[in-house]
Parts: sequence; structure tokens; C-alpha cells
Amino acid sequence: MGSGARGDSERPITLAAAASLRSALPDLVKAFQDASGRPSIQVSYGASDALRKQVEAGAPIDAVLFAAPDDVDALIAEGLADASTRRVIATNRLVLIGPRDGPALRFATLGSLPAAARVAIGDPRSVPAGRYAEHALRALGSWEALAPRFVFGADVAGVLAIVRRGEADAGVVYETDARGIPDVRVLDRATGAWAPHVELVAAVIPGNGGAEAARRFLDFVVSPRGRAGLAEHGFGPPADAAP
Repeated sequence: MGSGARGDSERPITLAAAASLRSALPDLVKAFQDASGRPSIQVSYGASDALRKQVEAGAPIDAVLFAAPDDVDALIAEGLADASTRRVIATNRLVLIGPRDGPALRFATLGSLPAAARVAIGDPRSVPAGRYAEHALRALGSWEALAPRFVFGADVAGVLAIVRRGEADAGVVYETDARGIPDVRVLDRATGAWAPHVELVAAVIPGNGGAEAARRFLDFVVSPRGRAGLAEHGFGPPADAAP
């Protein structure tokens, strides 16, 4: 039986993916389908914490691709994700963004912003990008000073939208989210000892009928072709990836 016939009979698989993958994942899905002829793939995007709760509630999700290890590891600890399929698929970096005509700010100087200034970040209670931002700003000693000035977004796309609407003087997002956005500029990049190490982590969720196809897709994502596709959208390779 040829691969086309297998694709006709194989059920679609459902992926739950971090909002930061919204630009890259469609190209990866298409490349995987072009290479294998199967299967149909549906993707639900959102904040990783919210997607984890969907898995915990029994949603028919076959694999997760999250913006931080915590939520994947929680699913593994609960017996909902297959530990043997866990892999770091890419890395990213935090950047400070602002309006095109706004002040030239830096991470290190955010704590001295005027009281009326606002900084948009993901809600650390539910958004990995927000937790990474908290890690960075605490390491810089400015978290407490900035606390009254935060505007929280429901995910990285929400943070970007807040800055684009002019509702914040600056925002913290992933570097990949700021690419190709004409009305914002990157003011600073998180580098150095204080900067968090941002990893995107994936795993298969067994028991919903699509685990084998989901595993093949994740294998493709971490293959040289998949990593090249992620690199085209600004993602870095895992720390242990071959050069």
C-alpha cells in the first residue's frame, strides 16, 4: 500500500502549540505532509499553561509543543505525556520592544521608568514568556519597582498587541514574535548571565489514537530539515544540537 493510501486512512492528529510557534508551525506542517503524504494535522495555539489544562481535562490532543519545559514536565509527571518522546525542539530569546517613535529603553534601565509608564508582559501565572520576563527582571533587580506598571497579556500575541495599540511604552516578547512587525522596534535583547535560557519543548500525548503519527511529526521537527525550517523563522537550535 502506498503512502497516499495510508494518508487517506490515517486519522488527523491534533497539536497544542504555544502562540510563539504560530508563524513557524504551518510551514513545518506543510513540509512534513509534503514529505510523508500523511496525515492531516490540526493545530490549536495559545498560552502553554492554558493548553496544558486542556490536556488535563481530556481534550483529544496528540502532542504538545510548548514555550517552556514546565508544562510539558507537569504532564509527564501526571502520566499524561510520554516521557520517552520529550525533546527540546528549539530555543528562543527575550527582547524588549517599543513603539517605533517611543523612547530608546533597555532592560537594565526599565526600573527607572516614570510612574506613569507601562510595560507589557505575559501574565507570569499562566504565560511562559511572562515567567521568563519575571526571571530576567528579578535578576536585574527591577521586578519590584516595575510591579505597579505592568500590563499583562494572555499570551505573547496579546503582549505584542498591547504595545502596537500604544497601551504600553515597552513590552517583553520572544525575539521571533517581533520579526516583521513594522510598527514596533526591538529596543534590547536579553543576553548575559541574567537572561533566561528559553527552550521550546514537545512531547506526545498517548491514548487519543494519533500518538504514532504525532511521534513521526516531532521526529521531523527535530530533523535537520525541521530545524532549518525553525531557523528560517528566527528560532535557535537546542543546546545539544549538532552544528
